[in-house]
Amino acid sequence: MLSKSHPIILFIDRFGFSVYQDTSAGIRKFNFTQDIVANLDVVNRTQLTNLIISFIQVNKIVPSSLAAILSDDIIYIKDLSAPVQKPSSASNQKVNQNQKIASGQNATQAQKTETNGDKDHGDDVQKFLENIPFEDVLAKTIKSGNVNRTVAVNKDLVMAIVGAFVSKGSTMEAITPGFMFGQGIKFTAGLTPEIAKSILGNTETFRSVNLLTDPEKMIPSQPFGGELNSPPDEVRKPQNIRQYLLIGVFVTLIIILVIVLFTSGILQPAKSSKVNIPAARVPMVSPVVKITLAPSPISTISADLKSIKVKIVRSSQAAERATSLKAGLLGMGYQDVAIQASGASVSEKSSVAFSQNISMDLRNSMVAEIQEILPGLTILETQDLDSTVNILIGKS
Repeated sequence: MLSKSHPIILFIDRFGFSVYQDTSAGIRKFNFTQDIVANLDVVNRTQLTNLIISFIQVNKIVPSSLAAILSDDIIYIKDLSAPVQKPSSASNQKVNQNQKIASGQNATQAQKTETNGDKDHGDDVQKFLENIPFEDVLAKTIKSGNVNRTVAVNKDLVMAIVGAFVSKGSTMEAITPGFMFGQGIKFTAGLTPEIAKSILGNTETFRSVNLLTDPEKMIPSQPFGGELNSPPDEVRKPQNIRQYLLIGVFVTLIIILVIVLFTSGILQPAKSSKVNIPAARVPMVSPVVKITLAPSPISTISADLKSIKVKIVRSSQAAERATSLKAGLLGMGYQDVAIQASGASVSEKSSVAFSQNISMDLRNSMVAEIQEILPGLTILETQDLDSTVNILIGKS
C-alpha cells in the first residue's frame, strides 16, 4: 500500500498529531494551541500550515508515502442496522405452481422492504451528518465486522495537516480510523514506535478501509486546497440551512438587547466625581520594604552554556533582529551562536526548537530573552540529544 521507502505514519488526535518514520527512532509530536486549532476546528489555517512546515524542517522528515490514522476522539460514528435478507432461490424451485405464485408475492414484498430499509439508511446518514458541528466533513460508510458503520471527521482539520506534508513532497495514500486495526493495536497511549512498526508490517487495513480512494490520492503536483472528487459510495454532509437561520436570529436578538439597555440608561457610563481631600488630613505612612534574597542562577547554569549550540535561521529582511538576538544570547553566556541565511521561504511566525536533553531552567531563561525580540514565539521540541537550539525568525 505504502509504495515509497521510509513511509510516514501520521496519528491525529484532539491534542495534535504524532509522526513516525524509520529515519528516526523516536516519535515526533506536534501539539495544537488555541490560536490555531480550537475544539477540532481550524482557527488559522495559514499559521497552522506554516508551523507544520517548520516542524517538518526541524525534525528532518523525509518526503515519502503518507498514511494518516484517525483517533477515536476526533471522529463521529453511527452504526447502521443490518439489511433485510433476500429469500432463497433454491427453496423457490421446490414448490409447486401455486406456491410459486405465493412465493413471488412474498419476494416482491421482501424487495420492497429492502428498498425501504436502504432509504431509511440514507435518511439516517443524512440526519447524522447534519448534527456534526463542522461545515465540511470527510465521511464514508464502511464495513466493520457485521455492522455497516458511517465514519465522519472534520475535513478541514485533516486536509490542513496532510496538505502541509504534501506541500513538502510527500504523497497522501490513506486515511483510516484507528479502531479498524482491531483489539491487538490500542492507541490509548498514542502512537509508539512498536505500534507504528506493527502497522507497517501489515498495511492491508489501509487498502481495505480508506476514506480516500485511489483517484483521490494527494500528490505534490496537485494544488493543495481543491475539493476532492467524491467516490460513489462516499456520503457527504448537506448544507445545514437551519444552523445559519439560528445564528441570524441570535445575532438579531443580541442587537435588540443592546439597544434596549442603552435606551434605558443601564449601560450609560457613570460620571466620575473627583473629591479633593486636604493634604493635612491624609496620614503619612512610611513604606515598608521587604527584601528577599535569592541565590543567583548565574553560577548554576553558566557551566552548561558552553556545550549548547545555537543556530539562528533568518531571512534577508531579518538580519537586524538576528544580530540583536545573537548579541543577547552571547551576553547570557552562550558561546556557540551562529546565524544562517534561509534559502527557502520562511514561515509567518517565529519558533524555537530545543533538543530533548536541554533542561527546563535553560529553556525558560533563553525563551525569556528571545521573546523580547521575537514576541509570539512558538516553542517546539525535537527528539535529538545533541544539545542544539534552532531558532527560526518568521516574518512577523
